[in-house]
Amino acid sequence: MAKVISAAIEPTARELADRFQEPAWARELRLQAAEAYELLDLPKQDEGWRNLRLKEVPLDSIIPVVDRRETPQAIRGRIDEHTAGVVVHYHSDVTEVRLHPDLQAKGVILTSLQDAIANHPEKVEPYLGKLYNLKESKFAALHYALRTGGAFLYLPKHVVIDSPIQLFTYADTADVGLFNHTLVVAESHSQVTILEYSLSDLQGGFNIHSAAVEIFAHDGAKVNYVALQNFDEGTYSFNPRRAQVNRDAKVKWVASELGGKIARSENTSYLEGDGGNSEAVVVFFGSGEQSLDVSASMIHRGRNSTSNIVAKGVMNDKAKTIWRGLGHIQNGSKGSATYQRENSLILSQDAKGDAIPGLLIEETDVAGAGHAATVGRIDEAHLFYLQSRGIPLKQAQKMIVEGFFGSILEQIPLETVRQEVRSLVDRKLGW
Repeated sequence: MAKVISAAIEPTARELADRFQEPAWARELRLQAAEAYELLDLPKQDEGWRNLRLKEVPLDSIIPVVDRRETPQAIRGRIDEHTAGVVVHYHSDVTEVRLHPDLQAKGVILTSLQDAIANHPEKVEPYLGKLYNLKESKFAALHYALRTGGAFLYLPKHVVIDSPIQLFTYADTADVGLFNHTLVVAESHSQVTILEYSLSDLQGGFNIHSAAVEIFAHDGAKVNYVALQNFDEGTYSFNPRRAQVNRDAKVKWVASELGGKIARSENTSYLEGDGGNSEAVVVFFGSGEQSLDVSASMIHRGRNSTSNIVAKGVMNDKAKTIWRGLGHIQNGSKGSATYQRENSLILSQDAKGDAIPGLLIEETDVAGAGHAATVGRIDEAHLFYLQSRGIPLKQAQKMIVEGFFGSILEQIPLETVRQEVRSLVDRKLGW
């Protein structure tokens, strides 16, 4: 498939709909997105899109489909043999899908989103695009117009999956767009942990990752979504993750945002049901000339709902990062509570970090609300103390950063992910 020129995205959307033989409702979603893409401008450099240099994103040079039929070795070696299920999204194709036979027998569905649209439309149509609207931005419209591959997970009522589901997104060819969409439907009192890896190896080229995650946690369901993003410096990544949390349901976001040239990550929970709970644990590290925009938002609509956000970030070299947190208790969400805490550490004179915590309380009867954020440089006295004990400067910085991240890494529920984040942080520090 040829490159897409921004003024001619509709023919490409039609070609994709024909290629996948999509039903009328899915085709219409594509065409609406293509129309919105041509009408929308790039987001303005306002509070929601600061420091992202959007004009340099190569929107006029995208290959939406590059056929890949086999899982690359770079990913195959990372698949856990004991995992409950696996989906590998390689460029525009899903090259591998696995699900334990016992889970299949219980009615669990794990497949590509494209396959789910064809074979399980009654389970996809009520949910796809309901939390991430195609008209939100030019990148949202681009995503829905050129969507390929992706992952779909359906959990029947009361099904508990003990080991994680692994999802991989990978690219190793320049000028290719990754437009994968992950849709999770967890019926009442089901439980699952999902581990998402996002990686690229472009050998100096550039590409675009415009993806989305939508999770629907029905009454009493529990979903842990653990995301490890380590794209190389040629990737422009835009990845909103959103969840609807119903009565007594729980959704926990654990996001490690470490890669990309420009990366915008959003983790949002809509606490619709009474007694719902959501947490966000976020780690980010900007180095080189990276621009990172990381956010977490908790929107309370149900009574007695609770949320908590904890984030820690480090900036080095000439990196620029911005953290935005929001706790929003809407009118009628009586007895609810929301808290957030963020700390950023700056390692170099040229790095920059901003923190924008926010509370919006529209209800008078609340159980609690609070926020705190700090941005600061390494205490020179700490460095001096360590160096005076014979510890070289780089090792002293490493020790301080490890201590800084230590408490938040312990909140990551999987030891393998904790170890990998520690390793990637060390690599960013030059170890």
